[in-house]
Parts: sequence; C-alpha cells; structure tokens
Amino acid sequence: MKKSIALVTLIILLVSCKSASSSTSFLGSVKYNQAVLTFEDGTVKKGFAEMVDMPFAKIKFRPTEKGDTEMILSDELKKVDYIDKEGNKYEAVRLYFNKDKGEKGIKKGEKVWVYLLYNNGMKLASSRSASTFRYNPSNGTSTGSGGSTMVFIGKENEDGIFYLYSLEDQISINTGMDKAVEKNCELLFKNCPKFLEAIKAENFKKNTLINRLIELYEASDCNKIIKVEKKKKTSSKKK
Repeated sequence: MKKSIALVTLIILLVSCKSASSSTSFLGSVKYNQAVLTFEDGTVKKGFAEMVDMPFAKIKFRPTEKGDTEMILSDELKKVDYIDKEGNKYEAVRLYFNKDKGEKGIKKGEKVWVYLLYNNGMKLASSRSASTFRYNPSNGTSTGSGGSTMVFIGKENEDGIFYLYSLEDQISINTGMDKAVEKNCELLFKNCPKFLEAIKAENFKKNTLINRLIELYEASDCNKIIKVEKKKKTSSKKK
C-alpha cells in the first residue's frame, strides 16, 4: 500500500447499546479515553470521554479521568479524537446516513457517529457497535468483526455516507459484496471510469475489502481527476 495513505489503527470494542437517545456501557461500566472534542462552532474541549456509538444522542465527558461527568449533546459536536491507554488513535465524526432512492434521488437521513478509516477523496468509515473488528493499515487486512460491524463509503468533502457492507463473523461467504461495492462506487465516482472498471473486475473479500478499495482508488488516480475538474470550474468563473 502507498505510504501516502494516512490511516490509524482502528480497534472496535464490544459495546452493549441501551438506546438511541442514551449512552451505552462497556460490560456495565463506561470506560473513558483521552479525548479532544471539536464542536460545530469550532470550540475545542480536552479531557476524557466515552467511545461513541452510532446512535449516541449524548456522550459522557470528564475534564479529568476521575472528574465529574458532563453530558454533551451530539448535535453540538463535529468530531471526537481519541487516544486509548495503548496509544491507539481514533477519529469519530458525525455524518448523515444517506440512502440512494434511485429515481427519487438521495434521501438524507439522520446524523450518526462513525469512525474514519480513510479520508482522501474517497471516505471510508466504520460503525463501532460490535465486537473486536481491527483494521491494520500496515498490511492492509482486517480481522475480527461481529454482528453489526458496518462499513460506509462517501466522498471526502461531503457530509454524508452510504452503507456499503456488514462484516459479520456469521457470514463466511461474501454474499452481495461485489454488487454493493459496484453500486455505491458508480453512484459516487462517475467521474473516475478507471476506478469503476477496476471495481467491476475485482472479487472482494471481507478481510481485505477496505484495503483493496483504497488500493484501487489510488491506483486509478481519481483525486487527480477531481483536481482538474476544480481548476476548470475556477477558470470558467473568472471568465
């Protein structure tokens, strides 16, 4: 994989979800990691916070690890950067969960918390609401997963994502994976035919899905196409 791929190891730990409007607990008690909260208005707050899950409407925050707990509304936050005790880094962001309705167009859903895996032209993210999913950027493979470890896809500078595939341990066969990847990539990257051709020719596997998508995207030079289009738009406006 190219060294230019800026990724951090993502470890997704088992979480038991109480409800979409309340925080969840890890084996009965909340674990706090060092965190930097970035609010929608640009304000930054440093301290310790629980790891967010997709439906969280609020998250628990402490100015110090053993300090008083404060509940912060997710609607006020843009992202949370975590560092756990092992030094692993995580970037959680809130994005719209979009759905392609075909001729009816794109339906923008509610905002959800997801963890960024890759964000360079193409955006890849994962849910956290399950198991021991681990993506290792050093060798481009993922291991573990669970009942609802979901992967999402979108564009770097857009605030929405689309559901791509669920990496379930129970599913040994990659049922529908190739079609799901092809459909979403055709929706998002029509301006990069080389990438779409590579997608159609690929036989994706669960444990290398993320890595192969990144490799194929970068090998297709899709970002160069985006830059050329932006220059053309800028020059036409000047005229």
